[in-house]
Amino acid sequence: MAAPGKVEEILNDFAERMSGLMIDHYQRHLVELELTLPQAQALRILRRGPVTTGRLAETLGISAPALTQLTDRLARKDLIERRPSEGDRRCVIVALTAKGTAVVDEFRARRREAFCDALGGLSEPQREQVFNALELVVGALDRNKRGATVGLPEVSKETGKSVRV
Repeated sequence: MAAPGKVEEILNDFAERMSGLMIDHYQRHLVELELTLPQAQALRILRRGPVTTGRLAETLGISAPALTQLTDRLARKDLIERRPSEGDRRCVIVALTAKGTAVVDEFRARRREAFCDALGGLSEPQREQVFNALELVVGALDRNKRGATVGLPEVSKETGKSVRV
């Protein structure tokens, strides 16, 4: 394993460059679709499947009234639908419409194109190495249920400061 300072340098460089690439990509696409970032995040979450409004608000970290405004706007654009839960009529389920699914899939296709374009200067074996390494990283992150990586600080939701795990 590389020295801790080198690991931090590589992680910082990767995060900054990847963030820049994805932020530029998302901002352009959001402007085209007249979506806000929270609306796009909601669509991304809903692409995994329908959820209750409470769960969606919790996942997005927003209040119930803010979620109502957000879902009202997405429903007006025909990107989501709301329906009562079969088991509990007080509970509302939010799901993507066909148009909403197409929007998320287009985001994903553009992200893939942007990433592949960024790796265009690499040889095919090098690109394969990058994809294999990313697959390992995703698997490691999935296995780490708390989202903390061994040896790296986690950020406290209460204080916003780093805490060792």
